[in-house]
Amino acid sequence: MPRTSGDFLRLALGVAVIFGIVWQLPAIAGGVQKFMDILSPFAWGIVLAYVLDIPARFFAEKLFGGKRGFAVVLSYLLLFSVVGLLLSLVVPQLAESISSFVGRLSTYEKDIQNALDWVRQTFGIDTETLEGYVGELTRELQNWFKSVSGQAAQAAADAAAGVAGAAMDAFVTLAVSIYLLGSKDLLLRAVRTCLRAALPPRQAGSLFSVCTMANRTFSGYIGGQLVDALLVGVETFVLMSLFRLDYAPLIAVLVGVTNIIPVLGPFIGAVPGAVILLLESPLQAVEFVLIILVVQQIDGNFIAPRIIGGATGLPGLGVLLAIIVGGSLFGIPGMVIGVPTLAVIVTLLKEAVGAGLQARGIDEDGNPLPDTKN
Repeated sequence: MPRTSGDFLRLALGVAVIFGIVWQLPAIAGGVQKFMDILSPFAWGIVLAYVLDIPARFFAEKLFGGKRGFAVVLSYLLLFSVVGLLLSLVVPQLAESISSFVGRLSTYEKDIQNALDWVRQTFGIDTETLEGYVGELTRELQNWFKSVSGQAAQAAADAAAGVAGAAMDAFVTLAVSIYLLGSKDLLLRAVRTCLRAALPPRQAGSLFSVCTMANRTFSGYIGGQLVDALLVGVETFVLMSLFRLDYAPLIAVLVGVTNIIPVLGPFIGAVPGAVILLLESPLQAVEFVLIILVVQQIDGNFIAPRIIGGATGLPGLGVLLAIIVGGSLFGIPGMVIGVPTLAVIVTLLKEAVGAGLQARGIDEDGNPLPDTKN
């Protein structure tokens, strides 16, 4: 309890500081958010460097005798090639699908009206209200697309400003990733030296082993997911092309990219693809759904287990929990990294439990360990 005037002054000052901080919390949060926005290109640069380090290590080991220089260059060439290929496949087909949808709005309205007429004549159900809603929705969509077309010039100007900022962020991200990949060995050596200087040898060794285990889990899982997503996209494209389905490149890219998200990814990618094809032909939509079922059966039973293997060691319920929690906290990126993050936590918990049992001299069933018996 305060006894002197100095104590009361210090107490009043502390209360005032606390109230001031609480009062300024929105401004502080805004400043933190702005600071995080500034640092986001650097964060994405770290992510890009980590992902590209996976093929760089592979190329260095298999093609260049352990030398990373050419392996890093080849990894970036692979990245640019993949991005350019995806853009060349997606953008034209996306524009074509939007143009086709707008041009067929009146046809869709007529088909729905005919279906409603059939329902009224066959079952005697009054569909006049629904017919009014269909006509109104069609007119609203047509007016919206016309307004979008009329505002194209302003939208282009706004997009140009946004593209300039995005280009600068992309350049910073690329530069950071190049620096990190090119200086990987030097940076890791510096970090290890600092940790050895700051921590006792035993704690430093434990931290190094945890980092090694986490890196092995993350790189194995992310690399496996990327390869699996590529194979799923290729399978989808080949089968859609064999069945002569429309928009095969666009939908195959969508299915492959969303397949990076475990468990839920195939369904996230299949729904918009089925909707796009349903607007073209209901039969094509049915064929696409069957193709997705076949591809997912092949992938889940034969391909994914051999590529990803036991990278996480999590049961199905654990994977679903990691996806839900990661997605609720960090969105789509959280769904991707949630699974390896939970795998690392589970591995650490297993090691801690094992160490605790060993320290007590018992096994997991409570029996004395063989080396502790007299």
